Amino acid sequence: MSDKFIFIGIDGMDPTIAEQMMDDGHLPNFSRLKSQGQYDRLTTTNPPQSPVVWATIATGANPGEHGVFDFIERKPGTYIPSLSLFRIERGQYQNPVRSITFWERISSEGISASLLKWPMGFPPRYFEGKLLAGLGVPDIKGMLGTYTLFTTVPETFPADAKGRIVPVVPHRGRIDTEIHGPYAASLRGRKEVTCPLKIMVEGEAAHFLAGKQQFSLREGEWSNWHEVTFDVGLFRSTTGLCRFYLKKLNPEFVLYMTPVNVGYESSEFPISTPSGFARELSRQIEPFATLGMAEDTNAFNDGVLDEDEFLALCSSIMDERERMFFHELSHFKKGLLACVFDTTDRIQHMFWRMRDSGHPLYNEDLSHRYGDVISGYYRRMDRIIGTVMERFPDACLAVCSDHGFSTFRRAVHLNTWLVENGFMVLKSGAKGCEGLFDSVDWSKTKAYAIGFTSLYLNVHNREKSGSVLSEEISSIKRSLSDKLTGFYDRGQRVIHEVHDSQTLYHGPEQPKGPDLVVGYSAGYRASWQTAVGGVPDGPIIEDNLKKWSGDHCCDASFVPGVFFSNARVEPGIRSVLEISGLIEKHFGGK
Repeated sequence: MSDKFIFIGIDGMDPTIAEQMMDDGHLPNFSRLKSQGQYDRLTTTNPPQSPVVWATIATGANPGEHGVFDFIERKPGTYIPSLSLFRIERGQYQNPVRSITFWERISSEGISASLLKWPMGFPPRYFEGKLLAGLGVPDIKGMLGTYTLFTTVPETFPADAKGRIVPVVPHRGRIDTEIHGPYAASLRGRKEVTCPLKIMVEGEAAHFLAGKQQFSLREGEWSNWHEVTFDVGLFRSTTGLCRFYLKKLNPEFVLYMTPVNVGYESSEFPISTPSGFARELSRQIEPFATLGMAEDTNAFNDGVLDEDEFLALCSSIMDERERMFFHELSHFKKGLLACVFDTTDRIQHMFWRMRDSGHPLYNEDLSHRYGDVISGYYRRMDRIIGTVMERFPDACLAVCSDHGFSTFRRAVHLNTWLVENGFMVLKSGAKGCEGLFDSVDWSKTKAYAIGFTSLYLNVHNREKSGSVLSEEISSIKRSLSDKLTGFYDRGQRVIHEVHDSQTLYHGPEQPKGPDLVVGYSAGYRASWQTAVGGVPDGPIIEDNLKKWSGDHCCDASFVPGVFFSNARVEPGIRSVLEISGLIEKHFGGK
């Protein structure tokens, strides 16, 4: 048995697309893996959300054991939604995955392990190996990432933009503005710390001074990553990373800036173990994004970046991932090397409308122009797989995705459905709320939805103002399940199945999860408002008119993942729960 194991994760790789492309001869290296070893569709977790699935792949445990149930969770004492990607305890960030990971197990047996951009790896727990965290790493404010647009024409961009639109007024060709950074304590409470940004427009170029960093751009050019320093007081400073894209120079000025990524050596936001690994890697392969989701889908949705600009950003993120992977591969001698490529997931989220003629945003002209984008990323992964097979023919190679993909045509305001069906009650005179349940009468409410698949009962002595007695729980669950699975839209069932978490999960974390998991039918998904506790006043279901047109937050049966191996695994790998066991068994574990 080989003493080398290479694991490649491809976020969102869909079996239907992969199988068709293999049949058509467009994925020769994946086809070779299939013929030489094994290929299977991979049953994913319920719900098939990336944080949940990658935590399961890492641990071999179900959500009731590892404690991750949705992108968004709630605190029973406040009902307020919060991200499940990390936890804060006693003012310190803690990794949310409660179970032991396969790399912690094998490293304790003396097996070397290196993992690149592992989802749900933030902040990394120390082990005798190397890990660079991926999905879950926040920006310098501790958020998912907020872009900034500096512009002389702010009115041409959405009033409800997810980023910061900063009006600027040039004076004799000079623009003086600021880069907004982290929050810092002050005598007047927390304040947002800034770094000066000075821009001089001369002819066909703009010259920048961002803090102490100098660079120039022409219209249509991207900058490299630049480190900027923020003075946070008490003789302390913190460093962030950002890139710029000069959209327009004259006669109007429009400059996009990425979210400020955390620095490689941040003590507040540790992104690697050992602590110096991220900095060392950046010196060896060039600077790279640290944000967990660096492909800026918000800027694309808002129209701040167009298709070509977003694709250029995605391609650069993919370039970075390849560089770090092949750098580590060139030094790989034995043990485990793992890398997760997740740009495939972002591309499918945003370009699925190009391949689904039934999507509300389908455009034939755009489809002709961009219809091959998704397939192009599958071919790119095929090339990477081929290089690995050529360089390491003696290594055990395994490739898997966390889930597949489906279309997202219709958005379901599940809390609005709960109101109309008597499970949720609003305060007198209220017609709805934008988020955070601020119009809900909890004394009369029996159920509420939060996140993308989670449904909770308002249980007495558990929730802050719980109204559901323990003896009512079973009957309310049955009533919700019956009514939701009988919910139709345009002749189609909206909800494929409602899963009881007590049947779905087991383990010490199970009581912290949702009471019911909503398995939407293909084409349907919880609305963005539902995810954050919104109760929109209006129709229960609306067309999805965002570029975010593909998704996987439906019933798990619709979006299986893929598994490839260059060696036959008996009796086969058919569930994401089996991946960690496969790796541990390879190195002599049970």
